[in-house]
Amino acid sequence: MASRLLNGLVLVVVGAILLMNTSGYLPWSVWDAAVSFWPFLVIGLGLQLVFSKWKVPWFAIAIVVILILGAMFPNHGLRGPIWRSDGIRWEFRVPWKPMEHTEDYSVPLGPTISRLKMELGAPSLELEARGDSGLNNVAMPVLMTGSLSWDRHEPSKSWEEAGGETRVSIRAPDRTGVDAGKQTWDITLNPSIATSIKVTGGVANVSLDCRSVDLGDLNISAGVVDLDLEFGLSGKETRVMISGGAATVDVTVPRAAGLRVSISSPLTITHDLGAQGMTRSGNAWVTPDYESASTKIDLVVSCGAGKIKVSRTE
Repeated sequence: MASRLLNGLVLVVVGAILLMNTSGYLPWSVWDAAVSFWPFLVIGLGLQLVFSKWKVPWFAIAIVVILILGAMFPNHGLRGPIWRSDGIRWEFRVPWKPMEHTEDYSVPLGPTISRLKMELGAPSLELEARGDSGLNNVAMPVLMTGSLSWDRHEPSKSWEEAGGETRVSIRAPDRTGVDAGKQTWDITLNPSIATSIKVTGGVANVSLDCRSVDLGDLNISAGVVDLDLEFGLSGKETRVMISGGAATVDVTVPRAAGLRVSISSPLTITHDLGAQGMTRSGNAWVTPDYESASTKIDLVVSCGAGKIKVSRTE
């Protein structure tokens, strides 16, 4: 009973912080600050071993404490004790600052290119992406275009062509705490090109409209993932893999598409898959028409705790 309550509390705290992140009441650096309190996990694990007979979920309690401390000190918390003549005081880090820099970035579509592979990485990233057929209706067709914004560190950008594939890399410096800064990237993709996207980082807030994107693979690996996906009827197969400490995943899928959701978590991941007419097979939930559907979406979620919400559209 206590374990179930603590697991539920973890989800409540994670959801509350994500809500304040997305509504602007708390900066995304909350999650970087929470990571700095990781020794509490060791303490919780130690208490779990010492007082194992009590059956108290100390590890889950440690996670709740870390999240609360991260929310209390969103700018990477306390920097350390400062000795003064009038005693000891604690000094806080510089407050989070809004986006200060923006740069437009685009990659041309080569005549022999049929595939796009994107690798995106940042300690704290807000990413929006969608498809636009208008990228073909220009004098020089474009593979992808985007508006890149940041508050502290300019991301590095590169692309290369090889074997009919263009590989695009956009990465922010691998910094920690308040020095990591924040990245906000708005990207438009050419829907006529088969696309693979990989996102890595500490905190990833991703919104992807796949209704006009030829998406084959999406891989997101981050400490905290807040993902909003919307699919159309592509007539193809798409594989989505989500891994991290905590994840909130909202997926919108047409009823004519087949959907399979595989879940793996040491704590708990809440979902409404049964209410959406999906049946359970092992650790996966599947729509009845998955095998016969021309559009197949295979979603794999592996994280410590989280929530999955599926919406079906006509």
